[in-house]
Formats: sequence, structure tokens, C-alpha cells
Amino acid sequence: MKLIKKKLTRLITKKRMKWIKKQLRYFAFVFFCGGVLSAVYMRSVSSENTYDRIQAGQWVVASMYWEDKLVSTGKNFNPIGWHAAHKTLPIGTLIRVSNPKNHRSINITINDRGPALPDRDLDLSLGAGALLGFQGLGTVYMEVLSIPPEKTIRRPIVESLFAVKDANGNCVGDTACQLMLGGTLAQQ
Repeated sequence: MKLIKKKLTRLITKKRMKWIKKQLRYFAFVFFCGGVLSAVYMRSVSSENTYDRIQAGQWVVASMYWEDKLVSTGKNFNPIGWHAAHKTLPIGTLIRVSNPKNHRSINITINDRGPALPDRDLDLSLGAGALLGFQGLGTVYMEVLSIPPEKTIRRPIVESLFAVKDANGNCVGDTACQLMLGGTLAQQ
């Protein structure tokens, strides 16, 4: 009986040692793979993290609007879109709005001017407000993510407006005739 007990305890300890070694090998393998994967660059999957803010965030008073109207860009208002109205930010600016009550945040685009009331800074569309879990009037955290580039307006050269040609196509006047051709100037 003692001999059986001794062999059984040795067998159990051998099995236990084998199991411990197996677990340690598994842990070392997982640890090694984690180290390798942490060194490999992986681009972000979340759309929220693809933009870095370009302006410090601020707390603003926001409300929701859903009236059927035209926005400042001349397009029809989409009440379920992810849009907002702001008094001073340029149209097309991408902002991140966060609701502090439920920690939700979304990226939305400024596509309108407003709100008209002086105590409010931001008007969210109904769709953006619903995604944020926002109800009516409240305070949200707003971060500017990107501002659209300024559009350069090509103005015609003043001399080309007053250039006169005679019946043969020759320039008449003190300055040479200049015509705007596809964005480049050509002298005739």
C-alpha cells in the first residue's frame, strides 16, 4: 500500500510538473507574440482617432434643430445627418462633439450658420444629437479636428477687361491685350 501511495504521489507530481512546464511555455509564447505584435505598426480602426485636434477643445452650450430649410451652403437640410451649425467656424469644418453625461463622441461637419440665440454656441442636427444621446439643450465638449482650406478666387486682370481689338484683331491702346485662357495668361 505504501509503495502504491509513493508511486501515485510521484506520478501526480510528475503530471503536475509537466502541466506547470506546459503552462510556462504557453505563457512565454503568448508574451513573446505580444511583444512582437506591439512592435508592429497597425493603423487605427476607429474613425474617431484618425484625426488629431488642431485646436484646443472647449465647453459649449448646444441645442438641436430639425426644421426643414436650406442651409448656408444652399443645400437642403438633412435632419438625420451628422451636421451642426456654428456662428464663427468656417463651413466644412470637421469637429468632434462629446457628451459628458454618457461619454459618447462623434465627428460632425459644420454646414450652416447659427444658432440665432446669443446664449447658444452650437446647433446639432437631430441625427447627431440622437447619436450623442443628447436631449434638447445642454453642454457638450467641442474639439476642432480640421478646417477646410481657403478657396482662392481667381480674379481677372484689370488690363484684360479694357483691352480693345480692332476689326483685324490687333490691339488698340497703350497696353498689350491679355486674355485669360484656361487659367494662364497669353499675350497677343
